[in-house]
Amino acid sequence: MKVAHISECKVSDCAYNQIGTCHALAITVGGPGDHDCDTFCNSSQKGGIASAVGSVGACKVTDCMHNNGLECAMHKIQIGMQQGHVACLSYES
Repeated sequence: MKVAHISECKVSDCAYNQIGTCHALAITVGGPGDHDCDTFCNSSQKGGIASAVGSVGACKVTDCMHNNGLECAMHKIQIGMQQGHVACLSYES
């Protein structure tokens, strides 16, 4: 299995987002019943590693068809706002 990379982050106020690119080494997606980005950090201070492209470190969304052993089996995902939450837009039940 390959690591799922974040191809685009549409959440401009996240500390890890720099011009639409996530620079967290790895994010965690979800919890019971949701597919939110648990790594979202609303801060004026920018974080992450400038040379890194974010990836999915863990996915706790067991009802997503791309979840394989709590890992994301997709090649790439998108993060953005959905119903007022920062979420994985690539989620499919």
